[in-house]
Amino acid sequence: MNNKIAIQIIILTIIVMCIQIFIPAFNFYNLVIVPDILIIFLTYIGFYYGRFYVIILGFFIGISQDFITQVELMGAMAFTKSAIGFGLGTLALYRNVWSGNIRMFFIFLLYNLHFLIYYFIKFSGVPISSSIYIQVVLIHSLVSFAILFVIDKSFFNNEITLK
Repeated sequence: MNNKIAIQIIILTIIVMCIQIFIPAFNFYNLVIVPDILIIFLTYIGFYYGRFYVIILGFFIGISQDFITQVELMGAMAFTKSAIGFGLGTLALYRNVWSGNIRMFFIFLLYNLHFLIYYFIKFSGVPISSSIYIQVVLIHSLVSFAILFVIDKSFFNNEITLK
């Protein structure tokens, strides 16, 4: 990656982080849902640039989220964004091998894993029913996946979904 592309990615990261800050949360059956635009951004970085860059960027995005939103869980987002970045970087390796359906299924599984790990860390030590836990993970995953699908259809000419 040359310096021009690195600067473009840094600028895009700052823009996406500002968008993430101003996205409103909404309530769904008394669950506060905040769409995770940053994981969608990491999906595209992983798809176009590979594992190394998405892991590094995922760590910096995650640690920034930790400092901004949840100091009590310092490192949780950095860990989950880095770990999921490894999986999202796999998209670049199999871009021409996997069909769009397999890529979308893989991305949905990674989103589930991301939110599963994050909420496991967040709810540790607090008694909570497994059905609520699964609902929280699935709702967050579905919201992020739906936003990815809309962005891919609208702005990227089905780069991830069809090709």
